[in-house]
Amino acid sequence: MSESAWGEENAGRGAAVADAAEDLLPRGDDRPGVAPRTRPAPAPLYSVSLKLEGRLAVVVGGGPIALRKATELLHAGARVWAIAPEWPADFSGLEGDPDKGSRLLRVTRRFTAGDLVGAFLVVAATDDVSVQRAVARAAESQGVLCNVVDVNDLCSFYVPATLRRGSLQIAVQTDGRFPLLAVALRDRLARIVGPSFAEALDRLAAARAVVRERFPAAGDLDRRTEALRRLLPEEALDLLLDGRLEEFEARVESWRRDFAS
Repeated sequence: MSESAWGEENAGRGAAVADAAEDLLPRGDDRPGVAPRTRPAPAPLYSVSLKLEGRLAVVVGGGPIALRKATELLHAGARVWAIAPEWPADFSGLEGDPDKGSRLLRVTRRFTAGDLVGAFLVVAATDDVSVQRAVARAAESQGVLCNVVDVNDLCSFYVPATLRRGSLQIAVQTDGRFPLLAVALRDRLARIVGPSFAEALDRLAAARAVVRERFPAAGDLDRRTEALRRLLPEEALDLLLDGRLEEFEARVESWRRDFAS
């Protein structure tokens, strides 16, 4: 999709927003004549899963990493504006997708602070340090979640290494300290948590709905929990880890019959 009037409307706000944000970003300790500061140990991260459907996410950069970030955000249902002066990566596959392409806008120019007006989050996928800092300043000023790829000090959130099996997601993160460890652990888990978990989760979700229908009241929490624990004891999980989906499904059917009696 080509650039729309949105770009003209918001680009003019960039200079004022950038000026207001200039002093909000922490400065490095490598400036001449500035003594290093002792930083307190960072607080642990609070892990969340964001609902992005219909929200605006901005990706700054036009290379392969920017393409991957845009793809992931579109997969999560976001509207994505990708902004870059040039496009080394091929975005045509995304633009040609009937669903994703309708939610993707590419803007061919340099980033301005006004590009974040109305955005929920921004990902800066560029190795241009001045652009990285400009994105972080604008995001801080406007209250927009910000991830600058591989630059921890400019991030307000990190993206974990994620294993997906249908609706099941296993996220591994290292508080930004060594992302490749998270990737290695995710890949190891991928060999343990097989594709059968996606289908198994669908069966479990349907069974949970049956339990909630039987025990709908707030005071029924203990009975709901006990019924669901009988559905998924440790040996049932072992069947899934062994890839024995048919045996797992037989256990679910047996549980369903017992629950209905």
